[in-house]
Amino acid sequence: MYDSDASAAAESSPGLCDLCGEPIPPQSQLFSLVPDSSVTHPSDPGQDGQRLLAACSSEHLAELQQQYRQRPYVNEELWAGKIARALRAHPGGLDEDQLAQATGLNFVQIEHTLSWESECFLRRQTPPGEHDGPDDDADTIDGNS
Repeated sequence: MYDSDASAAAESSPGLCDLCGEPIPPQSQLFSLVPDSSVTHPSDPGQDGQRLLAACSSEHLAELQQQYRQRPYVNEELWAGKIARALRAHPGGLDEDQLAQATGLNFVQIEHTLSWESECFLRRQTPPGEHDGPDDDADTIDGNS
C-alpha cells in the first residue's frame, strides 16, 4: 500500500464516536468544540485548550459536552502543555526568557505551572491516607476528608 492509498482509505473509513466508540458514517457524524485544558495542538497555539468531539447522535454529543462541562479547566494544565510543546521543539533547552517567548506565557504563569506540576507529582507519589503533616486526623491539606 502506498501513502496515497493509506490517506484515501482513512478519508473513506468512518470515524468513531468519542462516547461509544462505534464507527460513524461521515455523513452522520456530529462535531463540537469544547474547552479542555489538557489539549495543546502540536503546532497551532490558537487551537490550544479546545477539544474536537465527534459523536454518532445528538444524544451522545450532548452527553460528551456535559462530561466536559463538568471537567475543571485548569490554566496550569494548559500552560504545562505549552511548555512541553516548546521544549520538544528545542531539545537543547531554553532559558527563562526564551521559554516565555516560545510559549507566550509570562514568568508568573511559568512559575505557577512548575509549582502545579510539583504538587501533582507529589500527590501521585503519596499513597491515599498517608501525608507528611504532624496531625494524624487530617487527610488533606485543608483538613477536609
